[in-house]
Amino acid sequence: MKRTGIIIAIIAAIALIVCLVPLKEVPYTVMVDYEDTETYYENEPYEVTETYTEDVPLSFEVNGYIKEDTIEEHQQITIGDIVIQDEIVEVPIEIACVEVENTDKVSGEFIISFYGIEPMFGEPSLTRTLHLDPGEQETAECPAESIEDWDYEVTPDTKPVEQERTVTKYQQVEKQRTVTKQRLEIHYEKVTLLDYLLHYQ
Repeated sequence: MKRTGIIIAIIAAIALIVCLVPLKEVPYTVMVDYEDTETYYENEPYEVTETYTEDVPLSFEVNGYIKEDTIEEHQQITIGDIVIQDEIVEVPIEIACVEVENTDKVSGEFIISFYGIEPMFGEPSLTRTLHLDPGEQETAECPAESIEDWDYEVTPDTKPVEQERTVTKYQQVEKQRTVTKQRLEIHYEKVTLLDYLLHYQ
């Protein structure tokens, strides 16, 4: 009887060990977070001084005025075949004047356009071109029978001038940042022999 109790106790102890005590190590996977350094590229602005060539008008000074003058004109009056008057007479006229001085350091042409007057010979407008060296001055004239409301425009030559300007450009710059990623890791845990036999075989 005593022996039977010992055997039962041993069997019970073995059963407890098999069912309750974790003795077997088994692997399992788990998703874990980790930090990593990531390289990326970003466009960054930067300023540079750029040289370029620009055509600019020549500098000049101008003065417009009207002066009076006379011209000789042949006048003849004929009645029938008889010449009553045949003579050269002086006729008063007005002259629109535009005085231009080249104040630049290079030579060039200056186009003077007259407007709003009736020049002699019936032309509705008149354009003159003056070629002026540095410091040189000339006058463009437009004779007219009469001048009331008039105007003019001076169009100078241009010259290439080297200029500078600040422009914004972009360049790719390598940068780094810390990011959180995930990965699978194998972990280990101990299970009972019974659990191992039931679930891992």
